[in-house]
Amino acid sequence: MTRFRTLALALACTLGSSTIVAQTSVPDLGTISGSIQFDMQTYRPDSLIGAPEVPENLLSNTFANILFTRGKFTAGVRFESYQNPLLGIDPRYASTGSGTGIGLPYRFATYSDTHVDVTVGNFYEQFGTGMILRTYEERNLGFDNSIDGIRLKFLPIPGIKITGFVGRQRAFFDLSQGIMRGADVAVDIGQLDETLLPEGMRIELGSSAVSRFQADQNDFLRLPQNVLAWSSRANIAYNAFSVDVEYAYKVNDPGEANVLSYNPGNAIFAAVNYADAGLGINLAAKRIDNMDFRSDRTAVGNVQTVNYLPALTKQHTWRLITLYPYATQPTGEFGLQGEVVFTIPKGGILGDDETTVSINASLAYGLDTVHTGRYTYNAAFMWSDNPRDLYYRDINIEITRKWGRSFKTTFSYINLDYNQDVVERRAAPRELKFGIINAQFAVLELWWSLARGQALRTEFQYMATSYEKGTKELSLQNGDWMMALAEYSISPSWFFTAFAEINYNRRSVNLLNEEDAVVYPNLNVAYVVDALRVQAGYARVRGGILCVGGICRPVPASNGFNLGVTYTF
Repeated sequence: MTRFRTLALALACTLGSSTIVAQTSVPDLGTISGSIQFDMQTYRPDSLIGAPEVPENLLSNTFANILFTRGKFTAGVRFESYQNPLLGIDPRYASTGSGTGIGLPYRFATYSDTHVDVTVGNFYEQFGTGMILRTYEERNLGFDNSIDGIRLKFLPIPGIKITGFVGRQRAFFDLSQGIMRGADVAVDIGQLDETLLPEGMRIELGSSAVSRFQADQNDFLRLPQNVLAWSSRANIAYNAFSVDVEYAYKVNDPGEANVLSYNPGNAIFAAVNYADAGLGINLAAKRIDNMDFRSDRTAVGNVQTVNYLPALTKQHTWRLITLYPYATQPTGEFGLQGEVVFTIPKGGILGDDETTVSINASLAYGLDTVHTGRYTYNAAFMWSDNPRDLYYRDINIEITRKWGRSFKTTFSYINLDYNQDVVERRAAPRELKFGIINAQFAVLELWWSLARGQALRTEFQYMATSYEKGTKELSLQNGDWMMALAEYSISPSWFFTAFAEINYNRRSVNLLNEEDAVVYPNLNVAYVVDALRVQAGYARVRGGILCVGGICRPVPASNGFNLGVTYTF
């Protein structure tokens, strides 16, 4: 009891981000576990960087989970509170449902046996690569597209799994207008009979179907009430080689996101991989045409998406280059990516220490389309050669080298073209507004082991940008950038981080005058003891686009303090 009182007092005094996980076992009564996450940040207006005024001055998000498990039975519930949502999180989390920003949008019960798994309530599911169904949660994006209904998984024999579900998708604190139904069959040939395949070979096959029913309430157009999507996939691996292929098709589904297009949708994804000691090669291609799929045809943005279309681009994590991330364009694109990773082993031409080199290139183009009517078009299989249809192009190299036990370096160079009009949907099709931005980026990371349990890591980043001629406007992040970071850690308890981004050579809107440089400081300290982590900081944050796994949302500029606590036991 004393421990819980102490924990409650700590939570009441905390102004930040906390995660608490508790677990209690009682013989014959099952196991109860729980978690609480509390995110809070202060805001003050900053006209120089475009940080808006926040009437509340302080915003917060709270998540609390309780999970009960006994034998084959599991049940859980999640409490959420947005008072009000952090900037960048959709404000509808505070206005839907009862309008308080507080509710229980996730609760479930599951029974699992050898051959059967049944879930009632909310669940997350993915079929294949996700091109017709992927539901998941990503709190950093304010994204949660779980389905509330019933799901059945049936494993009749080893090697065969059948999944079926029906329900409605989450829409903030409400449920979608559309009813979702789906089924998937996955077959692992090797598990059916070990003698069917040669040694070292694996073959997995699958087929899926997902449909949505939504009543037609349009007074002017005849909209399909039942929309079906299906896909087939295969994964074949033999020793160091593997091939992944998936094809998906969706019947015509006019909605807000595809500007009421009556064309059917289709997508194909293919990847070839080779992985052996010291060498990895990946080649991938995809073609997507009108594959936006939602549980409500009126939804736009990241709201009520049913499927996931992976971006065939490297997901960069260096801070400056994340100003220009790529998100898949579901209305139509053709993408290619190739990557080679190899290790120069110890004792080779570079001496007694290991060196790893990664070379990656990717591009995404719009499809070559011709409109045949107000709501229809013809699309060629290959991409368009129109310069306005270049969406993204990236060539990068990263070299990591160990210099004994106490020193490691990482160098990376990135050269990319980024069509801001298309990726951020800031202009009409083929309209030149912000245009294509070229960014050349370089970073040097240095890591030292200073003493037992102590380490220092530094980063030095530089990014030069150039803009397409004839552009009408410049983005807020125009000009060139520099960044320096230092992170000192005393394991396992203390972590100190300080960095500053400097935006200079900024051009004014008339493209004639240079503006003063802007500095974005960021200071953080974290303390860890046993299962407790406390983190506090101050940051002047640039506005931009935040992406996780190819899913993106705009993030407004901000200036303020944050505090975070993580506690587990």
